[in-house]
Amino acid sequence: MGVEDVHVSSERWRFHCRRCVWSWEQVFETRERDSHTAWYHYGLPSQPPWIDPGCPACGASGKAFPGGSPVPPLY
Repeated sequence: MGVEDVHVSSERWRFHCRRCVWSWEQVFETRERDSHTAWYHYGLPSQPPWIDPGCPACGASGKAFPGGSPVPPLY
């Protein structure tokens, strides 16, 4: 059995709550092999960041933005 090529990188994501307008950031690790990407958060397997991010302040559903994307205005 050979060693498989796995590309590992970190991605910073920004989140914005639609209810309480709280904004926060989280760092996710991606592990890519061939055409498959696995997501990890704090070293544990996780859903991709855009899948149902919950607000840490109020628990409502948030909106995810890849790193470098601006958070929408509050008005």
